[in-house]
Amino acid sequence: MNAISIQGAIKKYPKFTLGPIDLSVERGELFGILGPPSAGKTSILKLILGLVKPDRGKVLIGGANSDEMEVAERQISMVFQNLALFPHMSGRENIAFPLTERGVSSKEIAARLDAVSDVLHVGHILHKNPAQMSGGERQRIALGRALIADSRAILLDEPIAALDARLREEMRVELKRLQRTNNQTFVYVSHDEEEVMAIADRVAVVIDGRVAQVGAPDDVYNKPNSLSVAQVIGSPPMNLFQGRFSADGRHFECGDIVVAVAGIRDVPAGEQGTLGIRPEDIHRAGDHATRRFRISVNSIEPLGGYTIVNATLGGQLIKIRVSGQLDGPDDHGGSVVFDERRLHLFDSEGDRLGME
Repeated sequence: MNAISIQGAIKKYPKFTLGPIDLSVERGELFGILGPPSAGKTSILKLILGLVKPDRGKVLIGGANSDEMEVAERQISMVFQNLALFPHMSGRENIAFPLTERGVSSKEIAARLDAVSDVLHVGHILHKNPAQMSGGERQRIALGRALIADSRAILLDEPIAALDARLREEMRVELKRLQRTNNQTFVYVSHDEEEVMAIADRVAVVIDGRVAQVGAPDDVYNKPNSLSVAQVIGSPPMNLFQGRFSADGRHFECGDIVVAVAGIRDVPAGEQGTLGIRPEDIHRAGDHATRRFRISVNSIEPLGGYTIVNATLGGQLIKIRVSGQLDGPDDHGGSVVFDERRLHLFDSEGDRLGME
């Protein structure tokens, strides 16, 4: 049985319609919801939590229709982007608050608090108020408040967005560890693609109020099912070329760029389409390369472990990701090849074309 299931849910707002949404989250899964700002990600969390009700469709919690449940009966906790800690309470009081409100005995609260503080490594800061804590410490206290409630699922809405880059990296590792240690169901929402893809078991890509694709992070990245998903997933983004398939369906043509596509199923011969190639799948042409393309380099971004080359190909700006650092500035350009095993092709409607 799924922990959470959304079936055909639609919620209409004055200037935005969410849905129809069909999603299922398995017990013990870290499920990511990813998409650009204002795509409807937080609205999906509100449906699950019961802060809003769908105009159509339903939300099942533990197999039961949530329409018949009060918000508290859903047994779902939420960690907000701003953490929403009580400033006048200590860390201990903030974590214990859900149990205190339910009238749980002091003995049980103490036992649960000890267990949660051990997992989160926060025993040394429980006496502090939020104003005396660092960003990472406040984050752990907010997570502790969610964990101690023994919820069916924990919803996390951009929970580490306000932290600096290094601390975000540490916290996402910690979140994954906590989820695995407790075999807890997490629903993690963020517009930061790297953040979600790094920790989620499965990812739902939400665009314009609809779920565009659901799958394992590798599947979503390597096989985006539409042009819109391809444009959202990837940093740097996928290079896209608008063109036409040859009359015999064996090549894709965009000006001087001609790529063999004979291995693609159901190519719409003679029709328009889009070719996508990720920055890491463009390589400097070797001496024996037969299908090469001349580029001119505009700028180079050395980023330590890899380098981004900003170049022009066929009058179009592209990005190339090179492992490591370049030996020296290549201001004069050169020739590159596409890894034809890693092409992404889309028809005129933006749907992915399958590969044999």
